[in-house]
Amino acid sequence: MIHVFGDSYCDPLSGKLPSEKKWFNLLDEPSFVFGLAGSSIDWSLDVFLAGHKHREGKVIYIESIPRRFHFEFLQYPGHAGAVLFDDMKEWENDKWLSSPQMTYLNPHKKFIEYFHNNYKDYHKATKTRCTLKSLSDQYEKVIYFATSHNRNLYAPVEIENTEKFIIPDITLMDISRAEIKDDYDPSFKDHRSNHLTEENHINLSSYIKRLFNNEPVNDIMFNENVI
Repeated sequence: MIHVFGDSYCDPLSGKLPSEKKWFNLLDEPSFVFGLAGSSIDWSLDVFLAGHKHREGKVIYIESIPRRFHFEFLQYPGHAGAVLFDDMKEWENDKWLSSPQMTYLNPHKKFIEYFHNNYKDYHKATKTRCTLKSLSDQYEKVIYFATSHNRNLYAPVEIENTEKFIIPDITLMDISRAEIKDDYDPSFKDHRSNHLTEENHINLSSYIKRLFNNEPVNDIMFNENVI
């Protein structure tokens, strides 16, 4: 059994690609997916820890953007319940926050500003990586994917791989953006299931299966400039 945790990169309801063609269902063994678009590292870590004592097999953990905060209690679906923060004062004018589904933020801005000023755990990616690495002995293997690079105050500390815990060299957002022919536009309407074209769902599943089998992955090429 493979247990998958993360955000939109593994949300079972993402996009129109049939479920059986999504990468987490192409791994040649049953997968149990805990994926939610717009969710944060904190949410995925809480879900992971909630069942850790009773879980066995393999784990795939997808690290949401570390500067994303998922306000689950607001009960907005998907990305409408998430906010991206960075260390700039202009976050309220971010184009991503100006999209129609984010208009609900206006009455909550005072709360969000307070939250941003008082939130101290900027290194939640480091915390999560260390947690999964320390608990990886319980599993056959843990593969931990980074979504983005985050070269800012949210950037995680580099952690070495072990036989049981692997952070692959690829970054999922790099694969997604490389599929787009033109320069990436933050306002791009992404209709791809889990941010990947169908061919790269196949490529990612092959990549993961090889990692689980301790096989080389250097020859696996992800499709680029296709949309």
